[in-house]
Amino acid sequence: MNSNSHVLLLFTLALTSVRNSSLKEYEEGEDCLISYERGVAAYLENNFEECVTQLEDGLKKYSNYTKALQSCRIKCKEDAEFADRLYPVDLEDMYFYEKAVRNTLCLMKCQKRNPVLGKSVTVTPETDQIYQDAKPYEYLHLCYYQKKELQKAVSSAFTYLVTHPKDDLIRKSLQFYSTLPEVDMSTVVNYEAKEHVYLYAHGMDAYDKKDWKSVENNMEESLVAYLQAEENCRALCEGPFNQGWFPDLVPSIANHYTFSLKCKRKCPIKLNNLNGQYHEDLLPSHYHYLQYAYFKDGNLKSACQAAASYVLFYPNDDTMRSNMEYYKKLPKVDNSFFTPRPEAVQYVRRFTYENRLLKFIDKEYKFQDNEESPAEEVTSTAADHSNIS
Repeated sequence: MNSNSHVLLLFTLALTSVRNSSLKEYEEGEDCLISYERGVAAYLENNFEECVTQLEDGLKKYSNYTKALQSCRIKCKEDAEFADRLYPVDLEDMYFYEKAVRNTLCLMKCQKRNPVLGKSVTVTPETDQIYQDAKPYEYLHLCYYQKKELQKAVSSAFTYLVTHPKDDLIRKSLQFYSTLPEVDMSTVVNYEAKEHVYLYAHGMDAYDKKDWKSVENNMEESLVAYLQAEENCRALCEGPFNQGWFPDLVPSIANHYTFSLKCKRKCPIKLNNLNGQYHEDLLPSHYHYLQYAYFKDGNLKSACQAAASYVLFYPNDDTMRSNMEYYKKLPKVDNSFFTPRPEAVQYVRRFTYENRLLKFIDKEYKFQDNEESPAEEVTSTAADHSNIS
């Protein structure tokens, strides 16, 4: 046995040591978790055909479930936002509660009509975490390997590595796969990559080739895909929350909202992972590429708008400020060109407000033992969930 095969065997033994082959009992309807556990059990029984079948089935069910849930939550939120109000004046925040009531009714109808959600499929936070952590691929790559489906094996290993970049065992397994003559590393894919990842990569490639039209097209499409992916991610943060106690109306809303908001603020972290490489400035960098591409293509108004959008994120960026000064001196450029794009304005405003609110919670919801609080239950619970960067 060569050293690379030994590495793969060690990885297999490591997985086996932390799993028991007997299936647990789960609530009826939790299809995603049942498929995952059956796949793991099949792997431990060396039934690699069944392992692949079950794990692929679980991934498909989870994908269908999350897409249906995202669609319902986004649609209902928009419908409630733009519905005609029942009364012309907002009294005692009634508009807020009316939207909540409308949103809830819409969600109930949407979930009942949806063929996936209508089956009352239960996906617990624990199951969500399994799929968010790409755990099925930890086993899939081994089962594909045993079935001699090597290209799928290496892509599954890579998919898992993207989510777990510090996992040495999976990294060594990926290196082992790269030594196999049957594997073409140039065609390895991340099965869980969002659309914006590939569009952004194509845009960067076009930039290197000075193909400015392709830069514009790919970066514009990537921008739309990124913003939609973030909305989808945020929609999944609006699920149930076990508060562990029985608060009053307002504290209940505040605690659940805080729980949801902290989840939403983690969405950019997930989306800024480009196949294992984290880019903190991924969203604003779209505007950086676009301003230059539009300038080279002669579209000065679009170039100025993209530049103005970028500085919303980085107001003190010397390079972009210098570019804008250069643009202003061009004879065909008007000051009105330097208007940030609406989606950038909306994004930065929301980001700023949410961060300020979270900082307020972190700072204010802390009390000394001898300090009286008129809402002791609220403060203690909110503080429990206030540790976010």
